[in-house]
Amino acid sequence: MRVSTTLLVVFIGWSAALEIQEVEVPEYKVRGSRAELSCRYKLDNATLYSLKWYKGDKLFYQYIPANNLTKNTFLVPGVNVDVGDSTGVTVVLQDLELVTSGTYKCEVITEAPLFITKFGHGNMTVIDLPESAPVLEGASSSYQLGERVVVNCTSLYSKPAATLQWYINNQLVTEVGSLRKYPPQKERDGLETAVLGLTFITSRSHFPRGEMRLKCVAKIATVYFQSQETSVIETGFLPQTQAEERRHNDHFYFLGSSSTAASAGWSLLILVALVILFNT
Repeated sequence: MRVSTTLLVVFIGWSAALEIQEVEVPEYKVRGSRAELSCRYKLDNATLYSLKWYKGDKLFYQYIPANNLTKNTFLVPGVNVDVGDSTGVTVVLQDLELVTSGTYKCEVITEAPLFITKFGHGNMTVIDLPESAPVLEGASSSYQLGERVVVNCTSLYSKPAATLQWYINNQLVTEVGSLRKYPPQKERDGLETAVLGLTFITSRSHFPRGEMRLKCVAKIATVYFQSQETSVIETGFLPQTQAEERRHNDHFYFLGSSSTAASAGWSLLILVALVILFNT
């Protein structure tokens, strides 16, 4: 009985603590790339028993320093661990796929006798980028004032579908009546195509200096940004330089005509004078 009491006193007088300081899981990654997931922790008067990583509730990596085989991996679809680069803090995933997206959780456990356990987690989304910049369709080379413009912007084959925006002369179009929104089109391999239409009636304000610029921007999270732009002109618009040149030519022609008439008049007077001179 005395021994048990002594052991109890020793156990109470000894304390250990475990703190998860930081969990880093990339929010977005591109398909085919690598991702580094870190679980940083602080041990006070304790020894690490194990670090484990889960996707959802499925274990895919464990680090147990006391084992002969320190690192172990377990089969989980879409999770391909680079064992050589993984440690007791970080696990590295390679050849990311769309199905790699999900919630990731680290579990840190201290050694006996307490086996203190703490968790940390984060979400990662794997993105499949579009095959090309957005495509503009339906734009004419010129428009008259008061004519209707109907154009579409298409971003092909991505996951998730790109977010599209229209700009007229670098001004973002926000009027609901001018935008035609379509649901994402389902494509092969789970990919999606985004389409956003734009329609409006042209006015003088659309053609500063006789030209209008239409631009579509495609974005996905913080990892993708592409744009496509086209320029159209106002039908019948005459640039200022051409107008000035025409006025200059007209003025020159007028002066030339006056000079020609004056020359003809002087020639006639000289001819009459010569006739009179010879007749006298």
